[in-house]
Amino acid sequence: MGMSTEEYNNYLINRDLNTRSQESQMGVYAPQMQEQINQAQSVLVAQTNPALVVEQIILRLEGKRKVGNKIEVWGEPKLNQLGLSQIRFILESCINQGIILTRFSDKQIAKIIIQLGDDLTDDLTLNWKLYGIKNKMDLDIIEDGVLFSIYAALNRALDQNEKNWLGKISIEHIAGTGNVPKPKDGFLSKLRL
Repeated sequence: MGMSTEEYNNYLINRDLNTRSQESQMGVYAPQMQEQINQAQSVLVAQTNPALVVEQIILRLEGKRKVGNKIEVWGEPKLNQLGLSQIRFILESCINQGIILTRFSDKQIAKIIIQLGDDLTDDLTLNWKLYGIKNKMDLDIIEDGVLFSIYAALNRALDQNEKNWLGKISIEHIAGTGNVPKPKDGFLSKLRL
């Protein structure tokens, strides 16, 4: 009990029409989908922006913190401007988009952290007075804060995890698991982002 030739031809015609209909409906939404994918990636990249991480660390070392859009003083600065500029240089050299989008292995990360730790320890112990550090106990606090943040940034680059993470955002949105409008939505839904 198979299909007759006529039934089979009708089946092929209907399948072709359905495919064209779906493609034309998706064609209308493709630019909007791409825009939403770009927005989702932008929001996540902004929230995990390495420059913001560096700014937060520098603010803490200045004895300040950001609350909303305001910067408040909440403690004593750990370093003077010379020390802060040295730490900023180290942080910005290691915590940036170029680094987190690179590919590092566990062994490479360990070597980098050990070398940075040695260099930072030498710099802070030799120049603590020059950097305005008042309490020698702050040397460990400064070093730990800097190295931990750098270690976290390097781990974002472990086996190109950051690139895979950004790619996953695109795949989830293309697959429809994101907030992508369905073809049955009305005109007003196209105005929402």
